[in-house]
Formats: sequence, C-alpha cells, structure tokens
Amino acid sequence: MMNKIALGAAGLAVLAAGAGAYFLQQSDRTRVESLCAATTSDAAEAARAQTLALVDVVERGRFVDKGNATGVQTFKARTLAVFKGALPAETEIGLPEGAAAQVEAGGRYEVSVMGPEEDVWLARFTRAVPAAADADTVGAHWKQEIERGFVEAPCTDTTTGP
Repeated sequence: MMNKIALGAAGLAVLAAGAGAYFLQQSDRTRVESLCAATTSDAAEAARAQTLALVDVVERGRFVDKGNATGVQTFKARTLAVFKGALPAETEIGLPEGAAAQVEAGGRYEVSVMGPEEDVWLARFTRAVPAAADADTVGAHWKQEIERGFVEAPCTDTTTGP
C-alpha cells in the first residue's frame, strides 16, 4: 500500500493514513511528511499547517454534531495576523470538544487550521497567546519555524505483505 504520493515540488502532496486522506500545500522545497503521530514541535506544525494565524476569539458559537458521539464546538474569531496560508478577517473556527474547553471568549490564540468545512475552519492546533506578545513577535516565531524546513521521518505504521 502506498502511504505517500508527491505531486511536484510546487504542487500538492496527498498523504494517506488509514482511511483518511489529507492534502497539504507544498512550498518550493519538497518535504516528506507522515501522519503516523501527532505533531510534537512547532517546526512540525509549521510544516504541516495549511494556515497559521493569530486570532481573537469573540464568542462561543454553535456546536456541530459529527455523529458517533463526536462533534465540533465553533468559536467566532477575528483574524489579527496570518503567518501562512489565508484566513478571513471574521471567521468561525471549530475545535474538537476536549480542546474547546481550553478556549475562552476574549482570548488571543495561535491557531493552525485546515480549510473550511461548511464555513468552519477546523483547528489542528490552538495555543493561548499572552496579551504582552504582539503579532510581530508571534509572526517572527512562526517564520523561523517555517524556515527550518522540517522533514518528518517516514511513517512506519505499515507492514510488508507476504
């Protein structure tokens, strides 16, 4: 079974892990990625992220039921700065139920989000930002992490058949 298909250094990479497929935008340099394990560093998140941004959470939004006793809690947010990708100035960000408990209206957060699903940008990563940290400081951190050109070790979750 093929785990990875690279479609050009400046194109898209399709990464398949189990039953799900994920699309990641590639930069000029080819990056090897796997989805075997959760992101464990900012450099890994910077490499995997479609969009990295700083947002103000305005208010708690609706709950989107995904079935099988799972769902996504949405938050209305105002985009303060985008460090990679694109995010509308006023948007709705969705977080899994467990992660949503850590987000409060009125707070500022670094977010890594995937493209919108029914107008909700699904978050992969969310971290509170102290009020003293300005957008330029947060942006400089992510620029440095992106420039590292993180390459993840190949996925080892498959076995060779007979």
